[in-house]
Amino acid sequence: MTRPGTSAFALATVLFFLSGALGLGYEIVWIRKAALVVGASQIALSTVLTAFFLGLGLGSFFVGRRRISRRRSPLFVYGLFEVAVGVFALFFPELFRGLEAAYGALYPFFEGSGAGLFALRFTLLFLLFLPPTFFLGGTLPLLLDGLVEKDASVGSRTSLLYGLNILGAVAGVLVTSYFTIPGAGMNGSSRLFGVGNLAIGVVAIAAFRNRAPLHATETPAIVPRFFLGAAFASGFIAIGYQVAWARYFSLFNTGTVYLTAVLLAVYLLALGMGSLGLSPLLKAGLRPLRVLCVAQALAPILALNTLEAWRAAEYRYSIEAQPGVSPPVAIDTLEIGLPPGNPHYFRFASEDLDAIFFAPFFQVGLVIFLPVLLLGTGLPSIIAAASRSSESLRSASGRLVFWNTLGSSAGGFAVGYGCIPWLGLNGTLLVLAAGSLGLGAAAAFRDRSESARLDAPPGRRERRLDPMPSPAGGRRWPHPALLALLAAGLLASLLFLRREDVTPYTIKFHGYGRDPEMGYDPDAKPAPRPGHMPLTQVVEGPLTTSFLFENDESARIGSGNVCLAVAYKKSFSSQAVQGHVPVLFYPGTGLPKRCLGICLGSGQSFGALLLYPIESLDVVDISSEIVDLSLRSFAPYQHRLGQDSRVKVHLDDGRHFVDRAPDGSYDVISMEPPPPTAEGVASLYSVEFYREARRILREGGVFMQWLPLYRVTPHDACGIIRTQADVFPETFVVKVFGDDFMVVSYLAKPKIPLDAIRERVKVFRTERLLEGQRWSPYSKHDIASFEGVLALLLMGPEDVRRLEAPPPYDDDRQILSYTSGDRRLLRRYEGPALSRLSFAALELSRVEDLKDYFDPPLSAEVAAEVTVERAASLYAFGLQDPRALDAELAAMKASSDPVDRVRHALNLAAAFDASLAKKKAFEFLGEACATAQAAPGAATPEVLAAARRIARNRLVAFEGEVARGIAELEARFGRQPIISALREELTAFRERERARRAPYWLE
Repeated sequence: MTRPGTSAFALATVLFFLSGALGLGYEIVWIRKAALVVGASQIALSTVLTAFFLGLGLGSFFVGRRRISRRRSPLFVYGLFEVAVGVFALFFPELFRGLEAAYGALYPFFEGSGAGLFALRFTLLFLLFLPPTFFLGGTLPLLLDGLVEKDASVGSRTSLLYGLNILGAVAGVLVTSYFTIPGAGMNGSSRLFGVGNLAIGVVAIAAFRNRAPLHATETPAIVPRFFLGAAFASGFIAIGYQVAWARYFSLFNTGTVYLTAVLLAVYLLALGMGSLGLSPLLKAGLRPLRVLCVAQALAPILALNTLEAWRAAEYRYSIEAQPGVSPPVAIDTLEIGLPPGNPHYFRFASEDLDAIFFAPFFQVGLVIFLPVLLLGTGLPSIIAAASRSSESLRSASGRLVFWNTLGSSAGGFAVGYGCIPWLGLNGTLLVLAAGSLGLGAAAAFRDRSESARLDAPPGRRERRLDPMPSPAGGRRWPHPALLALLAAGLLASLLFLRREDVTPYTIKFHGYGRDPEMGYDPDAKPAPRPGHMPLTQVVEGPLTTSFLFENDESARIGSGNVCLAVAYKKSFSSQAVQGHVPVLFYPGTGLPKRCLGICLGSGQSFGALLLYPIESLDVVDISSEIVDLSLRSFAPYQHRLGQDSRVKVHLDDGRHFVDRAPDGSYDVISMEPPPPTAEGVASLYSVEFYREARRILREGGVFMQWLPLYRVTPHDACGIIRTQADVFPETFVVKVFGDDFMVVSYLAKPKIPLDAIRERVKVFRTERLLEGQRWSPYSKHDIASFEGVLALLLMGPEDVRRLEAPPPYDDDRQILSYTSGDRRLLRRYEGPALSRLSFAALELSRVEDLKDYFDPPLSAEVAAEVTVERAASLYAFGLQDPRALDAELAAMKASSDPVDRVRHALNLAAAFDASLAKKKAFEFLGEACATAQAAPGAATPEVLAAARRIARNRLVAFEGEVARGIAELEARFGRQPIISALREELTAFRERERARRAPYWLE
C-alpha cells in the first residue's frame, strides 16, 4: 500500500468541498420540507435545526471516539459515509411520507400539550435526521485523520479543510435556493443531491481503497475541559450573532427566501474565509490561542459599529417623475428613475440579479463579513490549540466539533427564545459582545499558561494537558497587546450602550417608519418631520419584532418591515368590510355557525363575524406578539373580539392548524395572511393547502382568501386564483375596497337568496362608521346596500377558469417564494402602480353571466344597475361607465365625418386603455387608422397626441403587447401618421431602456 500524497490531498479536499455544498443543500431542503408537517413557526423550525445539529454532533463525537481498523485509510471510511448519506437522500421523500403518517397518527394523543407536541416533533424529526446527519458529522474527523500526517501541520490543514467545506456550503446555499428548489422541487433536489453524494462516495472508495492509514497507531486525545468549553462558547456566540443579524435585517427588509439565502451565504462565506485565512497564520507559527483572543476581541468592535454600513449599498426603485410637476407625478411609462434622481439605484450585473442577489449580498456583507471573518477562526484555532499530535487529531476534533455543534444549537435557541424576547436586540448584541470578550480573555489567560509551560524545564512540559499549569518564571498576565484589544472591545460595548436602542431607531428611520406616510425623514435623519406618526410600542418576541404606530387618525401594527393591519379612527376600514363578505354571500337562507379565521391582523375582519349569530370563532395566528398588540390596541374596532366567549385564539401555524382539524369543521374559513411572497407564506397558497381547507369545510360553506393586488404581480395573481379554483371549481373574485380583493370559493355551485342578502345588509350597515359611505365619488348606492354588495362580484367561475395562469402552485416547488415570470414588477412597483397592472390581468365577468348564482336569478334591470355601480366602484382602476362607452360607440358608428369618427374611436381606445385593456384599445386604434386611411386629414395633432398617450401608458409592463399591436396595424395599414406616432413612442422608449441597461455587465 502507498501513502496518500499531494494528489490524494487535492482529491479529498475537492470531495469535501462538494460534500459541504450538498450538506447545506440538504439542510435547506429538509428544514423547509419538515416545516410543512410541524408548522412554519419559529419553534418548529428550531426543533428541526436542533435535531439536525444534534445528529451532526453525535456523528462527530462517535467517529472521534471509535477506533478504526488500521488496514483501511479513514479516507476510505469517509467514502462509505458519503454513500450512506446519498442512499438516505434518494429515499428521503418516501421516508418523509412515513414521518407524516406517524405524526398524524400520534398528534391526537399530544394535542393541547405544548411540551408533549414539542417532544413528539423533536423525537420524530431527530429519528428521521439522525442517519444522514450522523454520517455528515463524522466526515471532518475522518478527513483530518486521513490527511494530516505531521504534527506541525495540524493547525494549518485543519483550518484549510474546515474552510473549504464551509465554502462548499456557500455554493450549496445559493444553488439550492436560486436553482434546484424552484427548478426541481424539494423532493427532486433531495434525490439530485443524493446522486451527488453517491458519486462522491464512490470516487473516494475507488481512490482510497488501497491507501494505507497515515498513523499505524491511534492516540486517544485527552482534551482539557477548557477547550471543550471554548468550542461550545465559540459555536454559541457565532450562531447567536447570526440570529441577531437576521432579526436586524428583518426590521428594514421584507423577508424572502432570497434574503435568507444571501444572509446565510455571506455568513458561511465569511466563516470559510476566516478559517482559510487562519491556515497560513498557523503555518507561520502564530499561536492559535492568541489568534483566538485577537479575533474574539475585535469581533464585537466590528459587530457593534457596522450595523448601518449596509446604507452604502442601499438599493431602492423609484419611478421617474415628470419634469416641472409639483408635487412629483410619475411618468406614464413607469420607467425607473436613474441617478442622480435616484441615488439608491445602482447598476451592476443586471436589474434582476442586482435586486435578488448583489444588492442584498453587498448590504449583508458590509454589516457582517468582517466580524464573521474573525469568528470563523474560532473552531479551527481551538482544534489546533487542543491537538498538537496528528495521531490524536481525529479523536480531539471529533469531541471539539461535537461541543461546538452543541453550542451552535444552544446559541440559536437561547438567543431566539431567551435573549431577544427578554433583552431585546440591543441587549442581545451586548450579551454576545460580552461573550466574545469573555472567550477572548479566557484564551489570553490560557495562552499565558501555555507560554509558562513552554518556558518551564523539560520535565515540566509533559504536564501539557493539565487544566491550568502554574506559571514557571513566565508572565503572570497575558501579553499587553491582547489586554489592550480586550479593553478596546469593552469600551466599544460601553459606547454602544449609550446609543439609542437599535430596534426602534431602525424601525423608525430605516424600516416601515421610513414610508413617507409615517412622516419620518426619508434620508433617515434622526428627527421626524411635522405630522409624523409616532412609534408608540415595540415588542421583540421569539418569532418576530412587532410594532405599533399610532396618532389621532389611525393605528398600524406590523412585524419586521411589513404593516399587517390598519385601523382608521375617523372612518370605516376595508378590513372590517371584508369580514362581512363570507356572510353576505353565504348560500342558503341560514347563517354560518362555526367560523375559522387565520392570521389575526387588526382583528376587524374576524370581529365583523361576531355581529352575526355565529356559535364559535377559532382565530389562529403564529405570533403571540401580534395577537397581544392587536387585541389590546385595536379593541375598539373589533366588536369585543378579545372578550367574546365564542372566540378561541390558537397560537399556531395556520397551515399546521388546518392540516390537523377534523373533517367538516367549519362553515366559514376566512384568511388574511401576510403577502404571498413573504418567507414561509407560500404554503398557505398551495394546492395541498386548499385541499385541506376543502376537507374541513362543511357542505354549503365558504372559503375566503385575501388577495392584495398591490403585493402580487399579474402572473402571480392569476396563479393564486387558478390554484384555488383547481380545488374549488366554484370560485369568485370579489373587490373589497381600494386595492384589497378576496377570492371566495364554495364546494358546489352556490344559490344565494336575494332576500337573505337584503336582510344581511341590515347587519352590514351597523358596521362602525359605514352608514352613508360609498365605494367612490361616482357611486350611486351606499356600500351597505343591496346594489353595493352585488357590485363586489368581479369574476365568476367560468371566467376564473379561462384565466391565463401558470401551473397550480404546490408545496414541493413553492414558486411563490422564489420567482415568477414577472416578479420584477413586484420589486419595482409594489403599491398602487402594481395593483393597476395586476387588476388588468383579470377578466371581469358580465353581471348577466352571474345571475344564475342567485335565487331568484338576477333580473335584467338589477344586472344593468349593478353593472353601472360596479364600474363606478372600480373607477380608481380606470373602468369607465358602460353607459358612456355605449354612447361613444353608437356615436362613432353613426358619424359620417372622418375627423369626428376618428375622435370617437380614439376616445374609446383611450377609455379601454385607462383600464389597461390594451388589446381592446388597439382594436379601436385600428378603427381610427381605417378611417384615417380614407381621410388623411383626420389624423389631427390632437389625435396623434392621444395615440402617443395610449402607447406610453404603462409601457414598461406592456411593451410586448404594444409592439404586437403596432406590428398588426402596420401589416394592415402601412405607415400612417397614427401608427408612426405609436412606433416613435415605442422606439424612443426602447432607446432609453438600452441606454439604461448599458452599464450592466449582463444586459
